[in-house]
Amino acid sequence: MTPERDSWLHVVFGLSALACAALVAVAVARDASRPAQVEQRLVPALGVVDRCELCHAEPKHGPVAAAHAAERFGCTPCHGGQGYATTQDAAHKPAMDWERPLLSPPEQQAACGSCHLGQRTPVPLVARGRKLLADKGCAGCHSIPGVPRPDFAPALDGLRDKVSPALARMWLRAPDQVDDHHRMPRFALTAPEVEALLAYLWTLAGAPLQPRPAGMEGDADRGRRAVAERRCATCHRFEGRGGLVGPDLGLAGLKLDPLWLWNLLQGVHRMYPDARMPDFRLPPQEAADIVAYAAENWLPDSGQAPWQMLAGPVQADKAVAGKALFVELGCAGCHRVAGKLGPPAAMTLDRLGDRLVADLPWLATGTALPDVPHWIAAKVMAPHAFDVPGAPPARMPIAPTVTADEALAMGVALASLRRKPPSPEYQRQHDPPVVPLPAGQTGRLIAQYRCLVCHGVGGQGEFIARIDLDGAGSRLRRDWLAGFLASPVTVRMDQAERMPILGLSQLDAELLANWLSSALGDDRIGTAALPVAETATLGEGKRAFDDHKCGACHVADGGGTMRGPTLDGCGQRLQPGYVFALLRNPAVVPHGRHPPAPVPDRDVRALATWLLQLPAAPAAPNGP
Repeated sequence: MTPERDSWLHVVFGLSALACAALVAVAVARDASRPAQVEQRLVPALGVVDRCELCHAEPKHGPVAAAHAAERFGCTPCHGGQGYATTQDAAHKPAMDWERPLLSPPEQQAACGSCHLGQRTPVPLVARGRKLLADKGCAGCHSIPGVPRPDFAPALDGLRDKVSPALARMWLRAPDQVDDHHRMPRFALTAPEVEALLAYLWTLAGAPLQPRPAGMEGDADRGRRAVAERRCATCHRFEGRGGLVGPDLGLAGLKLDPLWLWNLLQGVHRMYPDARMPDFRLPPQEAADIVAYAAENWLPDSGQAPWQMLAGPVQADKAVAGKALFVELGCAGCHRVAGKLGPPAAMTLDRLGDRLVADLPWLATGTALPDVPHWIAAKVMAPHAFDVPGAPPARMPIAPTVTADEALAMGVALASLRRKPPSPEYQRQHDPPVVPLPAGQTGRLIAQYRCLVCHGVGGQGEFIARIDLDGAGSRLRRDWLAGFLASPVTVRMDQAERMPILGLSQLDAELLANWLSSALGDDRIGTAALPVAETATLGEGKRAFDDHKCGACHVADGGGTMRGPTLDGCGQRLQPGYVFALLRNPAVVPHGRHPPAPVPDRDVRALATWLLQLPAAPAAPNGP
């Protein structure tokens, strides 16, 4: 190869390299000048087209994000915004043809509640709101999906036998002047409306009252002991203490007719078949003693009834108008008449989550509200704040004792309801499935003593006792259960609620104990024999109890704190298998009432052995 040819090749190669570099530069420039490729998420089951990840490319972390993959859920079902927009303003802010911007924090929780169903949902505001909707009786006036009709309002049959017209007048005018803890909303009735309603109520006959035998006198001292032994204060408040499950009895000595009360104590379900109160079926003399005690002690400090100023005859001619008003106000939505509840009188609340706050009425002051949950909260707190001058005022009553935080929680729960809920594959029910209760004599006993008013069983019942009975057969010994049902003792000293003394016969107590032991088990809890209590093992168990600071919550062996169940005598109460299971896996304790950290395996056997051999503390005679 000659020098000339070699030089020529170098020139060719150089020009070729420059040409290639120029082509690459042109390609890069063209690519940079192109619009960004539009990537989008399509979720047909939710009707979602989301382009949020054009800007929000960084993946989110945490348990909530991990359970809601963008591939399956998209972004806008939980966060709101216009998913198919391609600019930040169009995606985040309202526009002329699109009015729902990014969701506010309350709206985000409401969106979660559209998929997470039930009162035990992990969404905090939704769970609280759904419970409040039930507790405040909102489903008495409104049909609300997932919220049961209220059952705490008294039946109105026989009201004329129960109280005086003066008391009924004061209750209709201002219930809080009769009972500080009532749950009846305030309707702001006029005086003529009160008289009309009273006239109608006095037409409602109740069960016939049986006369008291001649010569039967009550003894107030015996009545005081009966009230204490029956643990009436578990449900009723009187003398400044007690529960709020039932009505306040602080003024019962003046409020209630003595003959009506005497009949009620002997047969609650004869007079009111749907009453929440257990049917104690007290002997006539014990009932007379309690009536005598009420007449002497359940009185106002002045001894005078505050409603005496409203005494006067019932205007019977207004009964027809009163019945029409009774229907208009929807009173039968909460109060049974002739054993039945009436239909809800107000609008169905099943699609507030579909509404836009801009379409809802403004406050009469002209003030706009930020979102639907806050609009509902304002309506709950002050329904007449939306009244327009010159138009008929709203009939919605004022809910008693609702705080601003509670009203917002109720608003979030209602805003989670949509006309078209998400596809079933996205819904998650957090309440346990409803299991049928037993039939026959066991079922009759459960109904007679109203077990579900305090206890949850198989997805039914309430939480007054603060622990469900599901799994009780794996936790509690059958013999102890039978004895407890016949004569309850206090296990949790930190808990104000006490099991009332129902007066079950030994046969009935055995029947219920057999059902609890055989039907209500927990597959996570195995069986175990009572361990042998060797001296060395007991010493190791006591040291483990101290090392793990169990005495910070439990009383045992003469020491400890009353924040949890008493452990003295727990071997007579608890199944050995349950003790071993809860030490290894505290999740078997219902409702997360035990610290989550397990006891190390090396200490489990010794600690269980020491606990199960602890002797029971002597019971206080006739204690509540």
